[in-house]
Amino acid sequence: MVDGNICVFGSINTDLVVYVDRLPSPGETVSGGRFAQFPGGKGANQAVAAARAGAAVAMHGCLGDDAFGRERLASLRAAGVSTAGVRLVAGAASGIAQIAVDRAGENTIVVAPGANLSFDGSGIDVPAAGAGGRFVSLFQNEVPQAATEMLIARAKAAGHLVIWNLAPTVAREILPATLAAVDYLVCNTNELAMVTGGSAAEAGLMDDADIGRRAGCLLARGVRDLLVTLGSRGSILAGPEGIVRQEAFRVESVDTVGAGDCFCGVFAAGLAAGLPVRMALVRASAAAAISTTRHGAQDSMPTATEVDAFIAARA
Repeated sequence: MVDGNICVFGSINTDLVVYVDRLPSPGETVSGGRFAQFPGGKGANQAVAAARAGAAVAMHGCLGDDAFGRERLASLRAAGVSTAGVRLVAGAASGIAQIAVDRAGENTIVVAPGANLSFDGSGIDVPAAGAGGRFVSLFQNEVPQAATEMLIARAKAAGHLVIWNLAPTVAREILPATLAAVDYLVCNTNELAMVTGGSAAEAGLMDDADIGRRAGCLLARGVRDLLVTLGSRGSILAGPEGIVRQEAFRVESVDTVGAGDCFCGVFAAGLAAGLPVRMALVRASAAAAISTTRHGAQDSMPTATEVDAFIAARA
């Protein structure tokens, strides 16, 4: 795959993971689990996924000047991600996520964002997209939303293709100008319900028709294309040319942590390389499936060669 040019703006964390037979109920302690530590953070996860998919990636974010921060700088560089845009914040702790994963691969996550909350977008040079290549800017929601919206506007003005993954939450109402600047808005059903005025209970009951109606509301508000991820049910792309359904690839999952980030990073890499949207979607789905067969977030991200082989084996 031809290298693309991707700027990722977002969080960098360390994942502290406990593997258990089942997830605890509120107030319950479940013991006997195995502990592991992995590099994480939605921004960093997506940056690593895109880099392993063949793109040239620059990460922009904040870390504490501590042991976790130094480890994350090293792990990003080892994955081939440029860290020139990562700022160390004196006196702040690096972000961490505490994660429990059950034997079916499902998870619960609690995040202490730390230095990620210091990310304000200041001092960032968003490169202009020249005639020689396609630039993609990739955003999530684990840094302050005001900074994200400001940088989305700057990326669009610089000629970038803009992808915004609304995970994990929307902190405040999105500015109409921001929605109009986003080329691909990516969310799961919980985030889709939230951004369209619904609830988590409604998200659990959504069928394709409900998703289509909510997608129509967002398209009417200025979104160009909406990409809804549905886990084992695949994904739906809704835009001016209609609705495209991408089925999930069937695998034996052991850990779903980071699968959504893998999907976003590989989708961005495909678009940056100039692939047709449908092919970028297929590759993103295949990569996400592969990632669930491995433990950890960034450690589970497949290479472009692995994705090629996976797709070829199912042709």
